[in-house]
Amino acid sequence: MNKKIFAFVLALVLVVISFSACGNSKTPGTKNDDELEKAPDTLGIVTDEDLVKAEDVTAITGATDPDGNVTDKEGILDKKGHKVYSTGQKDSAGNLIYTTGKVTSKGDVLYTKNQLDSFGNLIYYTGSYDSNGKLNLTPTTEKPDYTTNEKPNINKQTTTTTTTVGVEAGADYKITDVKRDFIQYFGGSGMDLFYKVDECADGGFVTVGYSQSYDGDYSGSSKDWAGHTAVVKYAADGTQSWKYILGGDSEVSLTDVAELKDKSIVAVGHTMATDIDAPLQSQGVSALIVRLDKNGKLIWMYSFPGDETQNGEFLSSVDATPDGGFVVGGKAVSSAGFFKSEDDSIKAFIFKFDKNCNIKWRQTLAGSMSNNFTAISVNDDGDIYATCVTVSTDGDFAGITYFSSLTKNTVLVKLDKNGKLQWSHYLEGTGNSEYNTVYATSDGGCIVGGSYTVSKKADGIYSRTYGKSDGYVIRYNAKGDVCWARIVGGSGVDYINAITEIDGGFVVVGQTTSADLDFKGEQAGGKEDGFVMYLNEKGHTTVKMLLDGEETDSATGVCVLNDGSVVVSGWTKSDDSNFKNSKADKMNQAYVTKFTAEKE
Repeated sequence: MNKKIFAFVLALVLVVISFSACGNSKTPGTKNDDELEKAPDTLGIVTDEDLVKAEDVTAITGATDPDGNVTDKEGILDKKGHKVYSTGQKDSAGNLIYTTGKVTSKGDVLYTKNQLDSFGNLIYYTGSYDSNGKLNLTPTTEKPDYTTNEKPNINKQTTTTTTTVGVEAGADYKITDVKRDFIQYFGGSGMDLFYKVDECADGGFVTVGYSQSYDGDYSGSSKDWAGHTAVVKYAADGTQSWKYILGGDSEVSLTDVAELKDKSIVAVGHTMATDIDAPLQSQGVSALIVRLDKNGKLIWMYSFPGDETQNGEFLSSVDATPDGGFVVGGKAVSSAGFFKSEDDSIKAFIFKFDKNCNIKWRQTLAGSMSNNFTAISVNDDGDIYATCVTVSTDGDFAGITYFSSLTKNTVLVKLDKNGKLQWSHYLEGTGNSEYNTVYATSDGGCIVGGSYTVSKKADGIYSRTYGKSDGYVIRYNAKGDVCWARIVGGSGVDYINAITEIDGGFVVVGQTTSADLDFKGEQAGGKEDGFVMYLNEKGHTTVKMLLDGEETDSATGVCVLNDGSVVVSGWTKSDDSNFKNSKADKMNQAYVTKFTAEKE
C-alpha cells in the first residue's frame, strides 16, 4: 500500500526535532541495542491458584459409561469452580478423559483431559464412542456454556454477574451533580483529534492527538507532512502551557501519554516517516517513543529496530512505574529486531524501561492472527494490569472460544513489577469482546472497560445484551475475582473508551447512539455522542451526561486531577450544544473539558 494512502487511512501524529537517538545515543537508552542479541521472552502464563467462586450448574451429577454404569460421582473442579467427571477412559497417552455434561452448539458432548492451555484454562474436545466402546476425541474451540442466557429486564440496571465476591461499603457521601468548568479546543481547519490524557503532579494535565491541519494551533507545520501529532500540556484552569508538534514525510502518530516520576512526559505510538530523529526502521511501520521534559523540550526519541523485510511494530499504551521508569504495550508484526523468530506469529508485547530509558524486561504473547496489548495501568506497588485484544486461536491463545471467524476477544493479565504473571482471564463471548481500557484501582485490583457484541446468544462472560453493541465494565480485586460487572448502554451502539478511579467510585467515557436504558432522558444530539458517566464503588450510576452536538462527537480519554476534578479528552464535528464555540464545521476538532462533582 502507498505510504501516503496508508497514512491518510490510519490518521494520527507530532513536531520535527533535532536530536539523534534510535537507541544509539550515548544517553539515555544506551543498553537497548544489546537487547537485539537476546531471544524475545515468552509470557509464562500459569494456572490461577485461587479458584473463582462460581455457581456449580453442571447438567449431570456424575459420569457413566455407554452401558449406564457410574464411573465417577465425585468429579473435580475446573478453574471457575464447575465440576467435571471422569469417564473412566484414557487416551492413547494415558490421560484420563473427563466429561463436562455440556454440549456444543451442534449438540456434541464436550470432554476434557484436565490439561490446560497457556492461560490456565481447560482444553476441550468433542467425542464419540466407536463400536468397541472406545471414546475418540476431536479438539474443539467451543467451551461448556454455564450461563443462564435469561433475557434482560431492560428497566432494571444490572450491576453484578453470577461470579462475584462483592465490595465493601462505599463512600459516606453521594455525588448529586456535575458541572463543567471549561472546554478548550485544539486544531485548525483540517481533521484534529485528541486521544488519551494523563494528570500531572503540578495539578495540570497532558494529552496527545493527531492532525491533518496546517493552520491554527498547527501553524508552521509543513504541508509536505503526511500527517502530524501533538503533545499538549495544560494547566489546571485549561490554559495551554506548551505544545510539541512532530511530523515527517509519512505517518507519525502518538496515541497514549504518561507523566513519569521526574515530571517528564512519555508518549508512544508509531512512525512511518524516514526523516525524523527516530525514523522508520522497517518496510512498513516502527514503534515510536518520545520523551519530553516538564517544559515540553525533547529528551529522547526512539524507534524499535528492524529491517526492510519486516512490517514493523505499533505501540498502543504506556504508563509510569513507581521506580521512575515506564511500561509500554503494543503489537509486533515483525520477526526481526526485538522479535526475532522463525515463525510468522504476530506478537502482543510489553516492555519495561527504567528511568534512563533502558529496557529491563519484555514479555510477549504470540498467535498467527492479530494480537495487541491495547491498555496498561500500573499501581503503587508496581503491579501491571494490561488488556490484550486478540483474534488468534492458536499459540498462546489456543484456549479462546470462537463462535464466528475473526472475532475479537480480550485477555486481561496481571504482572508483578518484574514481569512475572500473577493471573489472567479471558473476556470473551459469541461476538466481539474488545477491551481497550484498564485502570489499576487503589485497593490493588483493577477496573476494565470496552465493548461487546453477541452473535446468536449472550454467552461467555455475558448473560445478556441491550443493543447492537454495548459497553461493559468489570471490577476485579487483586486476586482476579470479579467484584461486579455491568453493561453501559442502550438499544443503539455503545462503547467505552476510557476509565479512571475517583474518590468514591469511577468515571467512564465513551460514545453512544442510544437514548434509552442507561441514557434514558438524555437528548441525543447527533449521529453519535460522547458520554461521561460517574459510577459509585458498587457500579451504580450516580451521574450521566452526553457530550453532544448535531454531528458526531466522542470522548476518548479521562483522568483525575489533584483537586478531584475530572478532565475528558476527545474530538467533535459539532459547533452547537455542548460544543458551541468550536470551529469544527463538520470536521473533527480536538477538545479537553473539565468537570467538578457536587457531593452531599
